[in-house]
Amino acid sequence: AGWEVCDGNLNRQLQDVLHGWPTLQSPDHDYGFLHRVDVPCSGLILFAKTFPAFYDLQVQLRAGEIHRDYVVLCHGWLHDRTIEAQIDMRGDGPTWTGRIGKPSRSFIKLVAQVSGFAAASLIAVRIATGRRYQIRSHAAFVAHPVVRDEKFTAFGTQECDFKFCERCFLHRYSLVFKDRHGESHEVTDGLPTDL
Repeated sequence: AGWEVCDGNLNRQLQDVLHGWPTLQSPDHDYGFLHRVDVPCSGLILFAKTFPAFYDLQVQLRAGEIHRDYVVLCHGWLHDRTIEAQIDMRGDGPTWTGRIGKPSRSFIKLVAQVSGFAAASLIAVRIATGRRYQIRSHAAFVAHPVVRDEKFTAFGTQECDFKFCERCFLHRYSLVFKDRHGESHEVTDGLPTDL
């Protein structure tokens, strides 16, 4: 959390800690990064060290063959469901989910319901598309915003969230992709201690 891939808006750039790979010199290839994770969130990032690997992974990504799975804590009681909605992206502000924009799909699986501080649902999310702020926007769209999400949550809710959660509760814990030889690889990352 708190790192940026390569855009230069924050002091902590992931691009600055990787060295020696040809893709890192190419802004036309997003410096080798296949996707991003929102700055207040955490998790795995897929990076291609070579241009052939980059193109191969791009094909898999566009064909929906790369699986990206997240663990998310949302407000309220959620259940297993698929969210299909358009996401409208304007500038750097929050995205708008509804009937205008690019199609997007998120698959929600309930892991646990939590109570005590407030009603909440721990969910696993797999995205079929990768729109900016997709999970956070979809969660807010169905009236179950992500805990500690300062972009898509009402201020009063944020104040309550600050008491028990240090940051936006969204973490990409699994990536599944194939190498250039067709062999499948799954990479996992446990939930960080600050969540």
